[in-house]
Amino acid sequence: MIQTNPTGSPVIDREQLLARMLGSAAMAGRMLNRFVENSVSECDLLESAIRLGDRESIRSLAHRHRGTAQTMASEPIAKVAEMLESDAAQAQTSQQLDLLDQLRSLHRDIEKYVSAEFPQSPPTVESHGEKS
Repeated sequence: MIQTNPTGSPVIDREQLLARMLGSAAMAGRMLNRFVENSVSECDLLESAIRLGDRESIRSLAHRHRGTAQTMASEPIAKVAEMLESDAAQAQTSQQLDLLDQLRSLHRDIEKYVSAEFPQSPPTVESHGEKS
């Protein structure tokens, strides 16, 4: 099951993602889980920056999010983040919040995608070398 966004392109390019993860579906699933987990706080930070009118923070956060989305082979998220980044200086708050809503929706699509395509992937937990 491949989730698509309103433009019709897949929310994740599985082939490209697996190539970036050296063919490891387990690694791809773990990385996508981490991306989904981090997206909540990243979108919250973006929302705060938008509401405060902190254009430099919007640009910086959106740029970072775009890069991570590209690494995760999510072109739709990368495009929305790029719009937020490039429009940070002149876009109206309502336009920026609309883009943020699109980001959140796409992240929900990725969460569904991970559940369907990588059901064996456990949530990410940092062990920092500790033994259980």
